[in-house]
Amino acid sequence: MTDSIILDKSFLQGSKTAAIRSLAQSHRLAVSDALFYELLTCAAPVRARCFAKFPPGPGPVELVSHVGTLMKIEIETQRPAGKPSTHRETTTFAFNARLTSPDYTLTRTQQATVQEEMDQLRQSVVRFIGRVKITGELFPSLRIGNNDDRLEIERLILTPADLLRFYGSLKAPSGEKPFPPTELVSEEWAIYRHLQIELLFALDVYIRYHGNIPKTLSPVAFEKMEHDVLDAQGLVLGCLEGCFATRENKLKRWWRMLCPNGQLFE
Repeated sequence: MTDSIILDKSFLQGSKTAAIRSLAQSHRLAVSDALFYELLTCAAPVRARCFAKFPPGPGPVELVSHVGTLMKIEIETQRPAGKPSTHRETTTFAFNARLTSPDYTLTRTQQATVQEEMDQLRQSVVRFIGRVKITGELFPSLRIGNNDDRLEIERLILTPADLLRFYGSLKAPSGEKPFPPTELVSEEWAIYRHLQIELLFALDVYIRYHGNIPKTLSPVAFEKMEHDVLDAQGLVLGCLEGCFATRENKLKRWWRMLCPNGQLFE
């Protein structure tokens, strides 16, 4: 067994225990660190059901680095970071029987760690909302409600030459190292996949709101954006790994366009 597979939340929640454990016999199971911490914030019965699906014993699931960590590596080294499974995270939380119990209570130190991670997720959501708000400017030909327009813009995002032209126009924030030059970047880079998939999600959300993103989102709407950000991170990691498990129809459709030669479990 050598291949790792990135699991998203929909697959973990929607699959039976037998299916998860069967998959673990042929693949190393992996989840993003962001999803792991998000699962810890779920209601205790939900959290327990999810963790109980993993095989018993030590280390049944690998935690892989946040997409942002992989991009930082690429900016530092000017090389692709490689598969997420080569960048495993360490955590103070062990995948053990206590997480499978709805009566398990996180310690104060663990709660503080989870809160810190969730704060970082919220910052990612705020940045993503900023991208959503300018989607109309990035794609001025988009007519809300015209599916042909949407499909054409998706095609542009999915076409390497078009995406790299857009990437080449980006500038690193003031004081930070410049992005790797366009001629180096390709589909195997995290920085490429992150941009590509964030644009797909931003387009989807922009259309969902008919181009009118509220200045202040309700708690329910913000939580939905959190799910979008987590789904996007999972899809990025899946593309880089070449193996992904999801039950989300939107993600399955994009996966087949993004990684036609990759493995998809649904």
